[in-house]
Amino acid sequence: MMVFLLLGSSQPMAQSKTAFVQLTGIIKGFNNQAEVEDMSEYQYLLPPTADRVIIPDTAGHFKIRFRLLSPGYFRLGRNILYLSPGDNLQVFIDKADPRKAIFKGSGEIANSYLRFTPFPKGGSYMEAGSKAQRTAEGTIDVLLAAASSRTKQLDSIRSEVTPEFFRLETARIKADLINSFHAGNISFYRPRKMAQDSLDRYTKIYAQKSESMSKAYSNGFVDASLLKLVVYRDLVEELSQLPGSKKDIQQMRDWIKATDLIDEMKKISDKKLLTVFKARVDSIQTLSYKNAVLTNLKSQLQFGKGDKAVDFMAIDNTGKLVALSSLKGKIIYIDLWATWCGPCMAEMPHYDSLKASYASNPNIVFLSLSIDDDIPGWKSNIAKRNVTGYQWVINRAKLSAYNIVGIPRTLLIDKNFTIQDMNGPLPSNKSLPAILGKLE
Repeated sequence: MMVFLLLGSSQPMAQSKTAFVQLTGIIKGFNNQAEVEDMSEYQYLLPPTADRVIIPDTAGHFKIRFRLLSPGYFRLGRNILYLSPGDNLQVFIDKADPRKAIFKGSGEIANSYLRFTPFPKGGSYMEAGSKAQRTAEGTIDVLLAAASSRTKQLDSIRSEVTPEFFRLETARIKADLINSFHAGNISFYRPRKMAQDSLDRYTKIYAQKSESMSKAYSNGFVDASLLKLVVYRDLVEELSQLPGSKKDIQQMRDWIKATDLIDEMKKISDKKLLTVFKARVDSIQTLSYKNAVLTNLKSQLQFGKGDKAVDFMAIDNTGKLVALSSLKGKIIYIDLWATWCGPCMAEMPHYDSLKASYASNPNIVFLSLSIDDDIPGWKSNIAKRNVTGYQWVINRAKLSAYNIVGIPRTLLIDKNFTIQDMNGPLPSNKSLPAILGKLE
């Protein structure tokens, strides 16, 4: 698991001097920073941006203003937001419970409605299986009732929201329902403590009925403009195979292709290998998706494996200013982490063990580089763990060349101060000693 820090920006459009959104208020239950995450179909297609990072004070108060050129969906914690250019919202958001959110100002009606957005990864209306009944028919009825209830809630605010928001949310209800039908076929979401013969009967009947219902709701649902919705994108593979306009189907398939290419590109740090993607990107016909992938590719080609490491200044645990270049001449293994990153902390025992195994090797340096904003908290953490060696902390903005999208992450630099891997093996990876050995 990786903790993501920065996500892609919205679809690029013509610039405007007045197209901004302002959010002020309180966030509760977050670490020392949060982000208003783009949830559009360009979420992962474009390179990361730091435009929407929130750093609240100790009481959770914050204020952020960022450019927005068209209405779209975002996420703050578990709350889905719908923001439009010019919005000025006062908010209270509790990361533990999106239903407790409070919104005041322009857009408050739409965002208050979104507090109760189903969670697609939990099976939408299946609610992680809590809605499964003792009969297949009962489960189907519960799902239909949930969609009906949500439709009534949306209808009640129709006159107070934009027609586009109403259209998108109407489509979300249908997409969530299809997603729910699919989820009910997964064993985790089926009724518990049921005799095997009863469960087999339930499974067979549910599969038949849910397939029939899914087909009925999917009919006429091929609409590329709905890719703005995460739950619709979750269904795009199957929906793109159904009858519909050639333009919509082409755009949906282009989005799938663009997403697959980005996933492949992220796994490659060798720029020579990345150059072959140019021809594959050219096969994308939807211009905005094509340009987004090319922008991402250009970003990766600017700096990577084979380039000289970009030097930076950090602070060590004694408060001294230190430079990465001070470690030139050695193999440098950099472990990027933060005290608030759970997966990072899970890697720490492996990192400490790895470092200890090379204690007598003068050719390899292990650098623990924290991106914590809370310096006292960072110092307290390393003191509590009683760790030694190179313990540095840095403002993440000073690492822009390294494109730190998420942590845990490692960087590997050879004796010539040349990048060998921009996304190196984590400390727990058993292949790491062999990789380090090849660099000696």
